[in-house]
Amino acid sequence: MNKFFTRLLYTALPAALITALSVNTQAQSIRPRDVQNYLNRRADGRNVSLFHRFEICYSTTFGGGGLNINDRFRDPSNPEIIGGNSRAMTFNYRSGSGYAGFYFPLSYFSQNSMLALSTGVYGAGSVWNLGNTSLDPAVSTTYDAKEVLIGVPIGVDFIYGGEASLNKSDRVTIRGGIGVMPYFATGQLADGSQNYGKLGLRPYVKAELGFFAGVEWKVKGMIIAGSRTIYDYSVGDEYLRDSDYYYKLNFKIRPTYTVGIAVFPFSFGWDSDKW
Repeated sequence: MNKFFTRLLYTALPAALITALSVNTQAQSIRPRDVQNYLNRRADGRNVSLFHRFEICYSTTFGGGGLNINDRFRDPSNPEIIGGNSRAMTFNYRSGSGYAGFYFPLSYFSQNSMLALSTGVYGAGSVWNLGNTSLDPAVSTTYDAKEVLIGVPIGVDFIYGGEASLNKSDRVTIRGGIGVMPYFATGQLADGSQNYGKLGLRPYVKAELGFFAGVEWKVKGMIIAGSRTIYDYSVGDEYLRDSDYYYKLNFKIRPTYTVGIAVFPFSFGWDSDKW
């Protein structure tokens, strides 16, 4: 199901971009309030700042992961005997995250609805408690893993309301979008071993509800689809042909979920006409 959902998002994003381009050719005659006001301001010698579409968000990211460890070995007293141990565990986590970004109009459907290209910077810092990772029943070894992830979400959003018109009189905004997020993640086990740095790409889908109260506020939710492999580490020969010991560790993070509160700090400069 997870792989199907991921492939669906990868397929839907190009379709949304094509739709935006085709709609744009049919919407040239539409002049919504923010476009008209932009022209009026330029005529008056004033500028419309990109910062009117700037948002910052504090959020919580949560999800889960899985860890699988196993080994195989030959009995020192009788090499014909092969033994082994395995341990599988799952865990849930919650961490702090944040986002800052802009959006750019692609196509207008009406005075207060449009398709937009959104982009920004997403960051999350996580600490995962992996529990007992020892394969020896008589020994307990507990590890934490930590990670910092920086991503650049790029997607297509449908926006209805104030964030489309940039007008205070449109007090409610409904927004949803899909896209992909190139990212860089770096981390290590808590004891300083097994450092890693990885580049990757993950699809996402999001839904948002905004309201104007002095400035524009918004509740955001996002799903970053697809699993990420943190560690896939092995030592020795699995079939014990070239060695007498084999060890493997596989550590994955499942799809993550983000919920947060965003604010448009410069939205006090939006228009306030009553059209």
